[in-house]
Amino acid sequence: MWGPPTWWSLAYVVLGLPFGIVTFTVAVTGLATGLGLVPLFLFGLVVLWVTVQVVHWMGGVERARATLFFDVELPARPGPARGGGAASRAWHQVRSTATWQEIAYCLLLLPVGSLFFTLVVTMWSLALAGLLLPAYGWALPGGGVVSWLHWPGAAEVAAGFGVGLLALLAAPVVTRALADGQVAMVRSLLCPSDADLLTARVSTLTKSRARVVDAADSERRRIERDLHDGTQQHLVALAMNLGMAREKFASDPDGARELVDRAHTQAKDSIVELRNVIRGVYPAVLTDRGLDAALSALAARSPVPVRLRVDLPTRPGPTAEAIAYFVVSESLTNVARHSGARGVAVDVERVADRLRLSVVDDGRGGAVEAADSGLRGLRDRVAAVDGRFSLASPPGGGTTIVVEVPCGS
Repeated sequence: MWGPPTWWSLAYVVLGLPFGIVTFTVAVTGLATGLGLVPLFLFGLVVLWVTVQVVHWMGGVERARATLFFDVELPARPGPARGGGAASRAWHQVRSTATWQEIAYCLLLLPVGSLFFTLVVTMWSLALAGLLLPAYGWALPGGGVVSWLHWPGAAEVAAGFGVGLLALLAAPVVTRALADGQVAMVRSLLCPSDADLLTARVSTLTKSRARVVDAADSERRRIERDLHDGTQQHLVALAMNLGMAREKFASDPDGARELVDRAHTQAKDSIVELRNVIRGVYPAVLTDRGLDAALSALAARSPVPVRLRVDLPTRPGPTAEAIAYFVVSESLTNVARHSGARGVAVDVERVADRLRLSVVDDGRGGAVEAADSGLRGLRDRVAAVDGRFSLASPPGGGTTIVVEVPCGS
């Protein structure tokens, strides 16, 4: 009852009044001014659009305020679609239900904040005044407490103390209830509903899976190209050399032996080529020995020194392992080609039911996710299994990639 949540709730509710004054003033002033100026060369539309943007920003501040005080997850509403022109996006934003819910919140915060402020201040003031009444009651005008009870002074002091004690016991409960109510208003008016979240999630997964399909098709074409231009050419040359060697066995044994030696070299080159192609599709060591051994092999082949740490008490699912492998593989390739780093750290661990990995290098940074880049492909792979991908690459500050995927994927 008397822990930190009570005092955080008290501060949150008390601050609701000044924040409500600001949001109400901005919303009412902006809307009234914008509507009044609409006949004046439509200048009011600009004022209305600016008001909508400011209201949207204030909604974000209110979500951040609730998150700061109570450590709750309050997702923001998705922004307007990027398609179309600026006027189309502005019109869509003005017409959206989310915008008017944000305006409603800015208008309601003042009366609700005033009511809640009055209740908590009255409750805590009553508790404080009642508990301290025995200390200052004698100093009141008339030499004692005078109330509608018309009791003797000592009895009225005792009654006031009892009321203060009851108010003190009720104040934390009332304060936390009012804070919960205000957070519920934030959640209902400033956050997307479960249906909105589900719709946005389905849309995101649909787009990411479409990009994964395109990436898989590009990968298939690359494999076909590698087999046709590399391995197939080696095998054709091998067959030709063996054919010529067979014809020379009787007439030119030395020449036949030379052709057989050449064919043997081409066979070994073909094996190496096939191994490289297969390794790019799915490494056998990942299936046979797990993620630790597969990543150790990647680290050993990397031209940049790699510090590898793998902490997996149990093996995750094959999909999670494959995604982690390809993320590390692509990241190490990028580090070697573009970063100029002197070292890279790869950490893989299990956090609850998710596989978490990070790749951190000390290179030049500045990595950007282009539309058709390998980094975008990694993000799509991760998003396709409902995972999280984050990239931080400030210029001159190295690059950090953090990925989380469900272990059961």
